Amino acid sequence: MNEALAEPLTGYQVMAVAVAVAGAAAGLVRAWVAYRARIQEEREATTRTTARVTWLIRLAETDHDMVRIVERDRDGHREVELGGRGVAKAEAVEEAA
Repeated sequence: MNEALAEPLTGYQVMAVAVAVAGAAAGLVRAWVAYRARIQEEREATTRTTARVTWLIRLAETDHDMVRIVERDRDGHREVELGGRGVAKAEAVEEAA
């Protein structure tokens, strides 16, 4: 049998093994938390998009002379005017950083 395996680990070797195991566990936990955060962010974006489209459909079904829609989100700032002159006017303005 190998004599190196039969000897007990020294204090430094035990500490090195413990640090390696803790580092691997921390890496796995960090990856899982990042994955869950990304999934939750995608769900929220989908919910917001669905709500916005539903609201716009309801708005389009009603009879208005002129409608102005102002949106601000992480992509920027948008203003859309519908009706009035008979032509839709869309403007995309980037938010100042």
